[in-house]
Amino acid sequence: MSKMFLSVPVVLLILTGVSECHFQQKLKCPYTPEQKGQQRVWCKRDNANHECCSGFAFQAGQTQLQDGRLTVQDDGQAFVVSVNSLSQGDGVYWCGLKNSSNVIVKLAESQLYSTPPAFVWGILRWIVFLLLLLAVISTCIYSNRKNRGEKKKNALYESVLEEKQR
Repeated sequence: MSKMFLSVPVVLLILTGVSECHFQQKLKCPYTPEQKGQQRVWCKRDNANHECCSGFAFQAGQTQLQDGRLTVQDDGQAFVVSVNSLSQGDGVYWCGLKNSSNVIVKLAESQLYSTPPAFVWGILRWIVFLLLLLAVISTCIYSNRKNRGEKKKNALYESVLEEKQR
């Protein structure tokens, strides 16, 4: 019976090992009505010089960027960049506009991660597995102690009955 209890966490571990977590990060970039037609900019901040970044410009109305890694939605007051995958890795990313003088106006920035849920889930599933295993072992120990205690009571009761019969 204890083998069956131990098989439950193993099956759960296998299931969690093959599951996939989907996560999408977003950066909202608000702009004024006068800036509506300007080119949009997406870039990763340079680690050495925080005033510089590397990235690309794109036209208003574009909805898919970098082969679907980024999607853009625009409501007329802001454009939102949804990140499915970061081609340049973890870091601080900017969104902005490129004005007529080719100056980039930063609208927003945020720290983005390549795969935060995968990292967190990779650790969390082991914690869950260990907690399940601990729960199963604790249940087995408790039920064995309870059964042992009842056996002792029964043995004591039987010994008392035998002495009364003598």
